Amino acid sequence: MTFKGIEFYNMINLININFTVAIPIYKQIVNSIYNGIQSGAIKYGDKLPSVNQVAAEFSLARGSVFTAYNALRAAGIIDSVPGKGYFVSGTQIQQKQNIFLLFSTFTPYKEVLYNSLIEHLQGKCSIDIYFHYHNLKVFENLIKEQAPYYNVFVVMPDDDEKVLDILQQLQEKMVFLLDVGLKKFGNFYSGVCQNFEKDIYNTLVDNSALLEKYERLYLIFPKNNRSTGILNGFKKFARLKKHQCSVVSSLQQHKIQQHDAYITIDDNDLVTLVHKVKLNNWKLGTDLGIMSYNETPLKSIIADGITTLTTDFEQMGKLMAEMILRGERQLIENPFKFINRGSF
Repeated sequence: MTFKGIEFYNMINLININFTVAIPIYKQIVNSIYNGIQSGAIKYGDKLPSVNQVAAEFSLARGSVFTAYNALRAAGIIDSVPGKGYFVSGTQIQQKQNIFLLFSTFTPYKEVLYNSLIEHLQGKCSIDIYFHYHNLKVFENLIKEQAPYYNVFVVMPDDDEKVLDILQQLQEKMVFLLDVGLKKFGNFYSGVCQNFEKDIYNTLVDNSALLEKYERLYLIFPKNNRSTGILNGFKKFARLKKHQCSVVSSLQQHKIQQHDAYITIDDNDLVTLVHKVKLNNWKLGTDLGIMSYNETPLKSIIADGITTLTTDFEQMGKLMAEMILRGERQLIENPFKFINRGSF
């Protein structure tokens, strides 16, 4: 091997350490060397700074640097020569995909999605989950802070124009949309998403005969809900004028009446309606109709079963995992289904 050298300060500047993030120091060193090789800044035969030099430069424990160098040596990227130090001995990097998974919140149906994604990745990728809680500033900060440490970003964005500006700070090929963003961001990124407007409209049209026994149909759409596609699809159905349809933001000031039907998004509203049915000794699916968004195992047993309209979250996780593992780039509308359990 012919050893080549680049100036110490040039090499040390290629190592990026950020003490404010939850990424272990040794991983940050490893990622820095990988990134340097991939960019061409670090080449075969280049000498790395010594363990003591890196530790002194960044005020690190020598053990963290040793761990990083040992990981690189185990991967065949560097080797050590007694009395000379560490040198780059391989540049054929098959780096494991490190996935940054950004959910809005964690709910029972998102747990199904998460578990399916993990299962179908089959341990071939590392994955860390974060939450933005519909806070755009949190969304932006997480993207900016974690960008250097992941090579795949799977995000569940909010319906906000500023989201595109934030995502464009990442390479397009690194970003996948999950569940949300089909219409707003689908022209820019791949992913697996719901078509909220089309799905609720088609479900109501296909099952409109069930509405004949009810006087009114209500969509309970909380003010803080960001799935405007659901609202647009419901209003589109209402314009058919075959049924009396209305939107309410809360049940608190709303009078629940016999022979009305409801579509719930928030499970707290579902519980309120089921209690009302029990208190009045009404028959669910006859005296009052309930259709709940997003299937979970619990809804199959509540009040002898709640009718749901839902995307297939297990399938969504499977499709997303397959796309990542195969290196594919496409935008998929995830399957949607109506599960009739007689409550509507």
